[in-house]
Amino acid sequence: MSSANAQQQNPRAGEPVDRDTHFAVERFLIREARLLDQERLHEWLAMLAPDIRYRLPVQEIRYRKDQKPIGSATGTNVYDDDYRLLEMRVKRMDTGLVWFEDPKSVARRLITNIDAEWSARADEVDVYSTFLVYRNRRQRDEAWLVGCREDRLRLTDAGWKLADRTILLDQRVVLDKNLHVFI
Repeated sequence: MSSANAQQQNPRAGEPVDRDTHFAVERFLIREARLLDQERLHEWLAMLAPDIRYRLPVQEIRYRKDQKPIGSATGTNVYDDDYRLLEMRVKRMDTGLVWFEDPKSVARRLITNIDAEWSARADEVDVYSTFLVYRNRRQRDEAWLVGCREDRLRLTDAGWKLADRTILLDQRVVLDKNLHVFI
């Protein structure tokens, strides 16, 4: 798809995607979860757009009348990564020097309630999903992360690429020792 066509306003923006597109999006998310579960991190990086933004904002406790978007306050992200930072995190794992991952953790990602709609750009879709990530290290060291994700997927000549991800954890306080896990 040419970039001129991709930049045009999509007249279907906000409408649910068709069945074939939804299936392709669902397959993309399931494959991504499997690659992460199997620690095939370089293959996962290949699924990302070069201009990706990957964020985990801090959940702020607010009264209902305060309608500011989550993560709108300055410096309220656990992480706010671009491709370069994600690649650095993967390369760090390659070193074998990440003490928390020795011995290796086992993680399992469950992705569900996938809903996709056309984005403002003709070559992108907005995808909403819920997740459960279970992580176990050693015998009794386990963590559960539950929440939702707001993704933007872009269709390229190489297939779908993850262009944007915002992760919203349901937990107000994460009891895990770290968040060194891709969600």
